[in-house]
Amino acid sequence: MNKGEQTKQRIIQQARTLFSTTGYDATKTSEIAKACGISEAAMYKYFSSKMELLKACVVTAEPDEEITAHTDLSQSTNEELIDRYVNKRITMIERNHEQYSILFAESSRYPELSQYFDQSLYRQSAEIKEIKRRIEEGSMNGIQEIFTLELGLTVGICSILQHDQMNQGALLQNLSEFRSEMTRFMKYGLIGRP
Repeated sequence: MNKGEQTKQRIIQQARTLFSTTGYDATKTSEIAKACGISEAAMYKYFSSKMELLKACVVTAEPDEEITAHTDLSQSTNEELIDRYVNKRITMIERNHEQYSILFAESSRYPELSQYFDQSLYRQSAEIKEIKRRIEEGSMNGIQEIFTLELGLTVGICSILQHDQMNQGALLQNLSEFRSEMTRFMKYGLIGRP
């Protein structure tokens, strides 16, 4: 990564942190530039507007998503499939927690973020494709919209992680228990038993 790309990534990271803690409206571009150790003018070489920077801050990443999108999960049991789905979703949210915080806080005020909101929530992963197939064939409980499943799980995970962060980690002292509880919850909903 060249120096310019490093600077751009540093700007995104600092802005992401400020937007997620202070809010978009309350964060000044001068604060972002100062946190990066650059001038405001230099920052605008990378982003033409504060809104463009906000959009860059909410892009979520799941590094192995492209690789696993075509994985055949047809031989997995329902329990294995749900375990895999929930654990991948929790990992993705943990890695992108600031992005999700910004999306939930700012999407209602800035409709231009709606596409990022939808993209971050609804991903055509191999797990979702297989869950959808099993719902259609009747081996899992039906749900009107798979997006509702994605949204519900994501909001639940984000809310619990946010609550835990506000309480200095008192709630989730054992992350594996949290993963197990979220998986049990989804199993109960999709197959009627934990």
